Amino acid sequence: MSNIKIMAEWIYEHAEHELDKKRDSGSNAVTESVVEQCFLTWLKMAEFHPDFSSVQPEDPSAFINKLICDYKTKEDFLKPVGFRYQDDEVQPWVSQAKPDIDWFYWNRYSEYLRNKKHWSRDTIRSMDRDTDNILDGIANPKADEPFDRRGLVVASVQSGKTANYIGLISKAADAGYKIIIVMAGIYNVLRNQTQERIEDGFVGYDLVSKKYVGVGSSRQRRPLLGTSRIRDFNKATEDTMRGVTSDHVQEPLVFVIKKNANSLREISLWLESNCKDDGPLLLIDDEADNASINVKYDKGDISKINGQIRKILGLFSQSAYIGYTATPFANVLIDSQSTDEEAGDDIFPRSFIYTLEQSTAYFGAEKVFGDIDDPNPKFVRWILDDDESRGIKYRSGDVLEELPESLEQAIDTFIIACAIRVLSGDEDEHMTMMINMSPFKTVQHSIYYLVEDYVDILRSSINSYAALPSDIALKSSAKLRELHQIWEHEYSDFQFTWNDVLSVLQETIRPITLAEINSQSKDALDYSKSPQRIIAIGGYRLSRGLTLEGLLVSYYARNARAYDSLMQMARWFGYRFGYEDLCRIWMTEQSARWYAYVANATSELIDEVRAMCTADSTPREYGLRIKSSPDTLMITARNKMGAGTEIKPAKVKLDGAFIETTAFDRNPAELRYNDELSQDFLEKLRVQLCIPDKDYSTANGKPSGKLIRHVPSNLIRDYISRYHNSAESPKSNSEYLLRHINLLDDKGCDDWDVFIASVNQAETTSSFTAFGDSIIRERRAPGRGTNKTTFYLSRMRLSSRGVEKAPLDEQQITQAETRFRGKNPNKKNVSDIYYRQVLGRKPLLIIHPVALQFKNAETYKKWLEPANGGNRSIWPSADHIEETVGWSISFPEIGIKEEVTYVYNDVMLHQIGHDIEIEENDDDDPDF
Repeated sequence: MSNIKIMAEWIYEHAEHELDKKRDSGSNAVTESVVEQCFLTWLKMAEFHPDFSSVQPEDPSAFINKLICDYKTKEDFLKPVGFRYQDDEVQPWVSQAKPDIDWFYWNRYSEYLRNKKHWSRDTIRSMDRDTDNILDGIANPKADEPFDRRGLVVASVQSGKTANYIGLISKAADAGYKIIIVMAGIYNVLRNQTQERIEDGFVGYDLVSKKYVGVGSSRQRRPLLGTSRIRDFNKATEDTMRGVTSDHVQEPLVFVIKKNANSLREISLWLESNCKDDGPLLLIDDEADNASINVKYDKGDISKINGQIRKILGLFSQSAYIGYTATPFANVLIDSQSTDEEAGDDIFPRSFIYTLEQSTAYFGAEKVFGDIDDPNPKFVRWILDDDESRGIKYRSGDVLEELPESLEQAIDTFIIACAIRVLSGDEDEHMTMMINMSPFKTVQHSIYYLVEDYVDILRSSINSYAALPSDIALKSSAKLRELHQIWEHEYSDFQFTWNDVLSVLQETIRPITLAEINSQSKDALDYSKSPQRIIAIGGYRLSRGLTLEGLLVSYYARNARAYDSLMQMARWFGYRFGYEDLCRIWMTEQSARWYAYVANATSELIDEVRAMCTADSTPREYGLRIKSSPDTLMITARNKMGAGTEIKPAKVKLDGAFIETTAFDRNPAELRYNDELSQDFLEKLRVQLCIPDKDYSTANGKPSGKLIRHVPSNLIRDYISRYHNSAESPKSNSEYLLRHINLLDDKGCDDWDVFIASVNQAETTSSFTAFGDSIIRERRAPGRGTNKTTFYLSRMRLSSRGVEKAPLDEQQITQAETRFRGKNPNKKNVSDIYYRQVLGRKPLLIIHPVALQFKNAETYKKWLEPANGGNRSIWPSADHIEETVGWSISFPEIGIKEEVTYVYNDVMLHQIGHDIEIEENDDDDPDF
């Protein structure tokens, strides 16, 4: 680490400590000017420090401003506390026992996060409350009676799960848990990384170097480690630890093991010989939806890893199992009643499910994919030269002959992004690029050598010409001209000029190395020793749980559609303090569209969980709710479905659901038919004296349009049955919707509201006639994937936020929004599910007259650019308009438990899940 970096950390630590004391005084004295003055004071103090007497920043103003900016960024973001729901056996105990517990491990971990990792005080407070709440979900280890708790913690990808469970095991150790096992993924690279994190944050000692690390000190107690950074639990470990029992040591025993049948068998044998029933045991299952699930459920058997986990838990009369995952779908699809006489109960999280909230600084799906339908998204770049689009399907044994041009551009972007970080004073920070193009090792290996050759060419060009004056350098080198184009397109609005970038290109590219991450390679990602600038190439091993430090550029050319496989590959999610705006992600438009869809579906699911999170809701009810979702059978690989193994047909519960059309067939006759059908529907309403409510108002944020009350269900049924639905919009298939309408009739719920959506401000010249009035159509621009035959809606959504409150009165709206604010105090936009759940509301059909049209000539022009994939054969001009009508239905939640049959036809399986089988193979032998 450079002297200037050491001085920066010294200033930051002392300024932070002083500002903490000011906050602790209870005053509101920590203003922006106070923060700035504090850092300036410590910069002045550094001049008198003997270690820094000869250290002088080139630009003191820029140097201290960066430290101030870093401090404000980390302090300002908000980390909300999560929420939990539980079964009847969970009895909170932490608050009562807290005064009597010596919180040694937790206190030193929280101090480490604050003083060494510079976490904000509010974030640590949130973790403190989260870990208390999770600890409450498992039993008090000092209790006399046996217990067997099973829980699940859900958090976004790369959002701090590891930090959270290190905090949890710290508290569990303080409370009295004697044996702590962390199962850390199925690969050595992940197990080793987790071991290092636990040594830094909990143990404080590195068994390999024999040095104190992280929280450690020679003056303090520490847990007894049974594994190291280079050694899993195996026969040699078992021999070394023979005779050591949990009863012989004062501190807890800690093991970080790979989720592998051999490792689990060895530790199970050791525990049985040395610690059986001498608990209590805490078993943390990281990436709990991967490998832990009983994939042989439908065969009446138990898979090896699942059986070993259940056996370990069965060795102790006091045990707690907690799974951590970002993709909980497989876990809640476990049969909650499944048990075996020998192996015991399956690992369904029957005791509690706890959801960790992401902070406002989280770089997640909403930020990354929120603008993918714009002509020029901020973070996403398109892979238009991928092999699949050229008809090439790689298999095991194949090799890549040349790099796609888009990958060369991504590498160029990584070089420029690194240079900007160097110019920003971050030269001692990790910087990583990820390339994930194939699950096959032979393809990965060929990519490695092609990338190596390309980086060598870049390095040679930079070393030869970058020291020349800019105009001469650009004339002399084609590669420098390409790098200049990347800077101009991606980063020219940053504070650094091209000349600035050119001046540091040599020192930027010098330390860049490559790593091939698969089972045949000896390469490893080691961020522990020195700052890394690395291009990591791999497949499945670059996904599950692995943290890529300082990830700037991602190149992802795969098209998985299973929710869990898709989201776990998104290593670009996480926290990117100080360099978020530099991040770029290359992917196919097909993948991007699925990411946006899955992110939206997952967000809606979490909103639904929050809404049903009452004192009477249990994990079993959560599992049943997910199983009843129309999306259930595309959210995880088939061999992880557990009790949800039926593929065709499946049972779907529509009580409280929202369904909408998401695609249109572009055949002019089809578009015109649905438009005319909707006009005919409104005429039938008029004939039966179902006319718009004259008192309807857009006050209280209600949407613009016409509301018709007291519509008989037979008219709704007739409209839905005659509507021509696109096969590319499978959820709005009429078959199962009509059956649910019949079920509503049986419950006496045959009186509907109908809302005709419009807009207040014209974004189109296109209109629609409703009850004699001309109303403005909703404009919908072509979404990614739109082609000559099918129009895909942006993010696969037709309805605008808030449309479901159209039929509600002011009191009902206030009731719904008060419930939302109570459960989501830090969220601004109210989720429509809260309007849907207002007691006594009727089913609602929303008619959406739409104009399929670009916003303006500028957005159309950008769409036509080669990088965005548009062409005039798909959409002839900016003025081109196609008119039709879509619809959405908001079904009230009235307690209909009966389900309807949802048949997965070939089109739907192709659109939603045909890659699931490929991802299953990834689970078994991910790098082939």
